[in-house]
Amino acid sequence: MSQGLQSKDSRATESEIGGNPVSFRVRQVTSVSEVCLMLEWAAAEEWHPGVYDAESSYRQDPTGFYLAEVDGVPIGGASLVKYEEHFAFLGYLITKPSFRGKGYARRIIEAILEAPGMSNRNIGLDGMTHLQDAYSRILGAQFAWKNSRFRGVGTDSFKGVKQNDNPAALVSAKEVDFEHLCVFDTSVFGTPRPTFLKNWISQPGMVALAAVTTPEAGEDDECSKQTRTTGYGCVRLCVESYNDVNFSRKIGPIFAESAAVGSQLFKALVSSVPSGIPFYIDIPQPNENAMEIARETGLELVFETARMFTKGSGGVKCSMIYGLTTLELG
Repeated sequence: MSQGLQSKDSRATESEIGGNPVSFRVRQVTSVSEVCLMLEWAAAEEWHPGVYDAESSYRQDPTGFYLAEVDGVPIGGASLVKYEEHFAFLGYLITKPSFRGKGYARRIIEAILEAPGMSNRNIGLDGMTHLQDAYSRILGAQFAWKNSRFRGVGTDSFKGVKQNDNPAALVSAKEVDFEHLCVFDTSVFGTPRPTFLKNWISQPGMVALAAVTTPEAGEDDECSKQTRTTGYGCVRLCVESYNDVNFSRKIGPIFAESAAVGSQLFKALVSSVPSGIPFYIDIPQPNENAMEIARETGLELVFETARMFTKGSGGVKCSMIYGLTTLELG
């Protein structure tokens, strides 16, 4: 694998590339810096990647990131990040503008699907809606639901967010028992991801909050007095544009067991965004409560994506997702 994962037709014919023979290969990245190169391309496309997403993503699965090269020069890439034994997520699929429309994206996907351990995994992805048919042909992926990317701008008083509806106490996510946080995350995401979660909430500049409640109980019922995690949410630094030196913010995830907790976390995370700074959030459309929060607060719809899976949704609970973690890793 370190020598490059070759696609079945890794050497193009003269007729395929304007009459000039070229060599094409897909190989695993060898360092975080190469993942950062992919995020630079994403920033140029105004995908607004997180400033520190490369490190968090790479630590989840160092073998899950790939670069495509033509004559030894990187021209594109993708990730197929593995979670546990049965699930992986396809993301960061991109080719440089001058190499588009030549079939390279398809060949990248076909190549990384040949990686060991991929044949029996359920693969998820978030793709642009007009590419659903292509993903179905190449991967056999089936549509599950649509997501909406929303944009807002930080302000001192955000309309539509109730200031007195606080059903839970909000604390730093690092203050709650990490195993309990992982259990809650798995109950929503559908697959355990403790390595990813630990690195995600520890990103520099990350605001990570957990919603906790303490059930009322008798004085002798010590077990019932323990706090319970009812949600958590994060907002991180992200790149506004390729040439912009100022960082915007991206919210995700927001997982909550109720609309009240989801709204409370949303309010708290938005309140952490400095006034005048843009922020982004991706919301699954089947969660009508989450969509209503976006509408009530006047967020601007940017685009839609299609969540797809090759073997079913894998236990993902859209009703508890008020903001996706990331379109690149699920």
